[in-house]
Amino acid sequence: MELFDEEAEQIVIGSLLSSPHLFSEITEVVRPEDFFSEGNRIIFETLSELVDENQVPDTLLLLDALKAKNSLEKAGNYAKITSIASMGSAVSAPIYATRVRDFALRRALIENMREIQRGTIDIAQPLEEILSETEKKIYSITNRYSQTNVQHIRETKAEFAEFLKKVVENRGTIPGTATGFQRFDSVTGGLKGGQMIVLAARPAAGKTTLAMNIAQNIALKLKKPVLIYSLEMSRLELFLRFVAAWGYYDSRKLSRGDIGAADIERLKRTATEIISSDIYIDDSADLNTWQFKQRSRRLNNQLRTEGKELGLIVVDYLQLMTDSQKRDQRHLEVASVSRALKLIAKDLNVPVIAVSQMNRSIEQRGKDPKPQLSDLRESGAIEQDADMVIFIHREELFNKDLPDTEKNKAEIIIAKHRAGPTDAFKVNFLKDKNLFRDIDEHAPDSI
Repeated sequence: MELFDEEAEQIVIGSLLSSPHLFSEITEVVRPEDFFSEGNRIIFETLSELVDENQVPDTLLLLDALKAKNSLEKAGNYAKITSIASMGSAVSAPIYATRVRDFALRRALIENMREIQRGTIDIAQPLEEILSETEKKIYSITNRYSQTNVQHIRETKAEFAEFLKKVVENRGTIPGTATGFQRFDSVTGGLKGGQMIVLAARPAAGKTTLAMNIAQNIALKLKKPVLIYSLEMSRLELFLRFVAAWGYYDSRKLSRGDIGAADIERLKRTATEIISSDIYIDDSADLNTWQFKQRSRRLNNQLRTEGKELGLIVVDYLQLMTDSQKRDQRHLEVASVSRALKLIAKDLNVPVIAVSQMNRSIEQRGKDPKPQLSDLRESGAIEQDADMVIFIHREELFNKDLPDTEKNKAEIIIAKHRAGPTDAFKVNFLKDKNLFRDIDEHAPDSI
């Protein structure tokens, strides 16, 4: 079977000549490259140029334009174009336009499959590059096939009704997912699906600790599944951090095994609580964007079959993830990674916390060491994609003369908040427990 329809292509063109008002509707469906016949493609492109010049195309204008471009011979002669003009059908034009597009997509799909096949049998090409390229090609065709996403605002009515219903049902509570930090949740309304939240700080400031504290609060207090990509720490290291923070244990004693016999049972209970929660950890050190997207989607689909919804994804940290496509420049790779995180947040409707490094320039500012948006490493793309940027500032790391009353505290700075206000507030930082806590939060007995 031939994957084109000459007559359908000509009916589309004829319809535009007889009914120019259809142009906007037809061009939502079909593009010049969709026409198999070179002559038809040239005619369609010329019609598009006339419309761009605010002219209402007809047969005579088209012929003049083709002559001016020296394209009349390639497009066909006078008799052919006159014949095409007589084939117009305002009623059927959208149907034939869809047929032209569908044939074009079938041809593109076949050509892409051939390219994939050639790459697959080339054993010198890494498999993950082949898979990543396959995903891009298929996504491009799928996205092209789908209908336009432009809708009248009235289409939001059902979503708004659902929003109001949830607001009424949860009156007095925050609309998003609570992090367990009261001031933060009050200012931001909690974490929301589709958000990419960048959490940045200098080394030793506690950025991994804060990210894991939020993850454990969502998993253990709210009973929502969380997915953690730990590119720096092993699964066991993270587990020990969770045990120390949730059980309020001294992490240094725990790691050394300096635990009394009386504490063993309590440790077992804490560990059982954590094991019973829905925390998923991927501690691959060489994670790339393609693996991140596929593994996140797979777990999300698995949880849905179990009647659960993924509550949070954490990536620790962003600069350690690599792009599945090789990039010559580092900032382009980081930009691609940042975009992949944002796309998954939006695609799965899940908040994604991306732990991020900061430039060393912060240490050279002297009197004002508080982090700023410009301090984000490879900051341009990260800041652009982020819905929220959160910094951790610990004054004691810069000021050795800090009074004891101000030690073991951290300032949480919401430096960017696309959907609301920025803010800054202090929390307690218990380094030995791997734990950030609200200042007025009651501390349990510790070991």
